[in-house]
Amino acid sequence: MTRIIAVAALLLAVVAPAVADERVQITATDGVQLVGHLDGREGPGIVFAHTYRGDQRSWTAFAAEMAQSGFRTLTFDFRGYGESGGGKDVATIDRDLEGAYRFVLGRKIRPVYLVGASMGGTAALVVAARVPVAGVATLSASAAFQGLDAAAAVAKLSAPALFVAAESDTAAADAAHEFAARIAAPKTLLLVPGTDHGTALLDGPQSAAVKRALRTFLTAPSP
Repeated sequence: MTRIIAVAALLLAVVAPAVADERVQITATDGVQLVGHLDGREGPGIVFAHTYRGDQRSWTAFAAEMAQSGFRTLTFDFRGYGESGGGKDVATIDRDLEGAYRFVLGRKIRPVYLVGASMGGTAALVVAARVPVAGVATLSASAAFQGLDAAAAVAKLSAPALFVAAESDTAAADAAHEFAARIAAPKTLLLVPGTDHGTALLDGPQSAAVKRALRTFLTAPSP
């Protein structure tokens, strides 16, 4: 009887689906310890990168929506933000994002998309230019920000890209135009009315259009 119970427990462990909404430890490529939240049970991966004045919670609601739509989603705090260790240092957050990307690969989750808002979008373009990704999407990404240079990186992108910004968020809109002009890979440029910046685009009057663009991009067949 004991053996039967043990075998049943082993079979259950093998076939049980991945745990949803799991708090995880992530190591940046330079060793800084970060904290993230992994959601979803199966499907491609999406790594979300947050804004300069925010933390991973700004992505929680949309990440949950995508997890329910068949993705494995990872939000995380950059160094010095939220639950993560280290001190704030924008010039090195690409190491955090690459560490998060490698964490997802380590969980055997493929393919992987990078989605970033504001400085997280800038970091996403920098990282996507040097690692294989299924696609990269940005909300209000800057061309350059405190040591991160997305304008130089975007010309090296080989993955499809989506650039979203508000028309009256002038710097972000100009950067989105610049990115779209520089990239040779398939790209989509979406400019919406208003001044909302970063993940505020997910909550403002243009939220439906922005979310629709993100979902369309993330669910499109690979070119």
